Amino acid sequence: MSKPLLIYIVSDSIGETADHMVHAVLAQFPNIDAPEIKRFAYVDDEEKLCNVLNLAKEKDAIVITTLVSRELNTIGEEYSKKHHISYIDYMTRLISIIEKKMNVSAVHESGVARRLDSDYFKRIEAIEFAVKYDDGKNFEHLEHADALIVGVSRTSKTPLSMYLANKGYKVANIPLVPEVPIPEPVFKNLKLKVFGLTASPDYIMNIRSERVRTLGFQSQIDYDSLRRIKEELIYAEEIFHKLNAIVINTEYKSIEESAFYIEKFLKNT
Repeated sequence: MSKPLLIYIVSDSIGETADHMVHAVLAQFPNIDAPEIKRFAYVDDEEKLCNVLNLAKEKDAIVITTLVSRELNTIGEEYSKKHHISYIDYMTRLISIIEKKMNVSAVHESGVARRLDSDYFKRIEAIEFAVKYDDGKNFEHLEHADALIVGVSRTSKTPLSMYLANKGYKVANIPLVPEVPIPEPVFKNLKLKVFGLTASPDYIMNIRSERVRTLGFQSQIDYDSLRRIKEELIYAEEIFHKLNAIVINTEYKSIEESAFYIEKFLKNT
């Protein structure tokens, strides 16, 4: 039985360009069983690159890069030759050919392709970010977020994150559950603009009860009990204070109205 195909995409931005190219190539191999593709985004120094290369050597992965840094590409090429790993640099050779043919120098800027249609690609990148960082799925690289939204269940965290993403804002959201502590690095990220969503206990209880009925649950322990909701809101207030969050009451507010307050703050800071 052959080993599964493992591909590492390495980018100094989000890796979208290489991801599209890899999937286009894989479409030519429909019989390859479940290839695993892993993106390593924002690889912008030697240490980060070498960590990926070491892992690729250990796992026998193919490395695909769209790094524009000549220095990093040189490091990658030398490492691949020394350790016999499969390494494909999508950028350097074509950049070099165009430079020689046209007698001009490339700008060597990360993510410059997306500025060809900056608004469109900004939205795509923001949507991908919102999906990746939805509901506390990911805590790495939160420094790249334009905003972090926190709140208890049913305060519209995800709809608000996606609405703002469609306007080009990278938004992460984290559910606040007393039994699930937020990782300490989140509290140390002092540059994060944090927004805490809240509402009255009765309002949240009504929404949760309706959700329980809609999903057809016979019993949902504590989820829609008023006592439990009050406990969660007390915990949420503690987190809001600890994160220095701007608190927004979403009770009877539309997503557009709540987004207006967040966008207004983001534009003024």
